Amino acid sequence: MNLTPNIEEIKSKIAELALQHKAIGDDLDDFIDSELIEQEAEQLVVQYSEAKGYLVNGFPTEKRLLPEEELEEDYFCRERYQLYIDTLATLHEDVAELKWCYVSSFWEEQFESKEEYIQNLKDGLDSVGFYDVTI
Repeated sequence: MNLTPNIEEIKSKIAELALQHKAIGDDLDDFIDSELIEQEAEQLVVQYSEAKGYLVNGFPTEKRLLPEEELEEDYFCRERYQLYIDTLATLHEDVAELKWCYVSSFWEEQFESKEEYIQNLKDGLDSVGFYDVTI
């Protein structure tokens, strides 16, 4: 049995979520729904990355083995997972492909190309204060 995640299946799920995301209205309840859909798409990339055994400074797998008191409160937050997959996208072509699928499906006009998007990630990772967390 093959336990390696199928990148094409994940991209297809991300595309389905993007269609749901685009169909959402503009009121507050819709905003909350859109956030949940975005989180679901991000989680697909996180799950893929974890299944591949990708780590960034031991995050997330090795950090889960540490006693809770050694980690700050809410250590496993959304922003830290975003930092995780953003970092991986600059290191692994398969994660870059999934992140590009996510961004280009949800916000088609935001970046001209995958290369521009990855450079934007690198610039954000290199800048102080872009992320409120560290790994």
